[in-house]
Amino acid sequence: MKKILLFIAFTSYGFSQGEITSLSIDEAIEYGIKNNRNLLNAEREILMAYNQKWATIATGLPQITAKLDYTNYIELPTSLIPLEKFGGPPGEFSEVQFGREKTAFGSMRMEQQIFDGSWIVGLQATQVYLETSKNFYEKTLLEVKEGVIKLYSLVSILKEGVSLLKNNVENFKKDYYEISELYNNGFEEIENLEQIKITLAQSEFLLKQTEKTYDNQKDLLKLILGIKIEDQLVLTTNFEELISGDIIFNKSIVDFIPENNIEIKISKNTFDTKTLEYKFEQSKRLPKITGFYSNSFTGYNDDFKFLQSDQKWFGSSLFGINLKVPIFSSLGLRASSQKAKYAMSQAETSYVDKKERIGRNPKTKVEAKIVARKVVKFKPSISFKNKLNSQ
Repeated sequence: MKKILLFIAFTSYGFSQGEITSLSIDEAIEYGIKNNRNLLNAEREILMAYNQKWATIATGLPQITAKLDYTNYIELPTSLIPLEKFGGPPGEFSEVQFGREKTAFGSMRMEQQIFDGSWIVGLQATQVYLETSKNFYEKTLLEVKEGVIKLYSLVSILKEGVSLLKNNVENFKKDYYEISELYNNGFEEIENLEQIKITLAQSEFLLKQTEKTYDNQKDLLKLILGIKIEDQLVLTTNFEELISGDIIFNKSIVDFIPENNIEIKISKNTFDTKTLEYKFEQSKRLPKITGFYSNSFTGYNDDFKFLQSDQKWFGSSLFGINLKVPIFSSLGLRASSQKAKYAMSQAETSYVDKKERIGRNPKTKVEAKIVARKVVKFKPSISFKNKLNSQ
C-alpha cells in the first residue's frame, strides 16, 4: 500500500510541474518570434488586411444573384367584376377566381458598379491598411526581440544574485555560530554578536526579496515567450556567458534615415488613413451609377409538374441603369467632411513632429550620430564569488 501511495504522489508531482522548456538566449529569441501571442496576432492582422483588400475589390466586380420562389395557393384569391360593364344590372358583381393553384418563379440578376467614388477610396484604404499591418508587425517583432533579450539577461543576473546571496547567508550563519560560541566562552563582545545577527537578518530579507523578483521576472519572460506560467523554463545561457559575449542591447544608428524608422512609418500610415477618411467623406457628394440585367421565368400549374418537360414557362428580361445623386443633406455631409479634415490636419502635424523629433537633437534639429555600443565586461562579482567559495 505504501508503494502505491508513493507512486501516486510521485506521478501527481510530475504532472503538476508542467512541461519543461530549456532555452539559450538565441533559442529564446527564436522561440519568442514563433510563439509570442502579440506577434501571432500581428501576423493574423496582415492576413486580415489581405482578405479585406480582396473583399473591397470584389464589391466593384459583377455581382450575380439567383432567386427561386414557389407558391401554393390553398385557396385562390377572389376578384369582384361589376356586371354593369357586361350589360348586367348596376350594383351587382360577379365573383371570379383567376390563376392556377401552384406558381413557380425563378430569376437571375447581374449588377455592375459603373461609378462609385467611395469604392475608389476604399481600394486606396485597403493598401494603407495592409502597410499599417506590416509596420505594426515589424514594431511588435522589434519589441519582442528587445523584451526577450532584456528579460533573459535580467533573469540570469537575478539567478546569479540569488546564488551569491545564498552563499552570503550561509557564511553569515557560520560567522554567527562561531561568534556565539566565542561569546558564550567569554571571548567576544555582545555588540559583535548583535551586529552579525542584524547582518544575517538583512541578508535573509534581501535573499527573499531577490528570489521574489526573480520569480516575477521569470514569469514575465514566460509570458513574452508564449509559455504557460505553470510550465518550467530553464535558461541555459548563464550570467558569465552573457557578460563575456558581445551582446548589443542598443541598436546602432550610424546613418539615420527617417523613412526607415518604424515609429515614423506608423505615423505616416496614420496620416494616410486620415487623408483617405477625408476623401471618403468628400466622395459621398459624388453620384453613384449602377447597371443591372435581370432574366426571369414563371410557370403555372394546378399540380406540381414543374420538373416535367411539358411544363410551360413564361420568360421576361430587362436591363437598366440606376443613378443616385445626393442633393441636400441638411449640411450633414459638410460637417462630417470638416471633421475628417481636422483629423487629417492633426495626423499631419503629429507626423511632421515625429520626423523632427526621432533621431535628431530636439534643440538644434541636427541628426544625432550614434555609434554602436556594447555591454561593458565588468566582473567584480565573479572574484567575490570565488573568494566566498574559498572560505
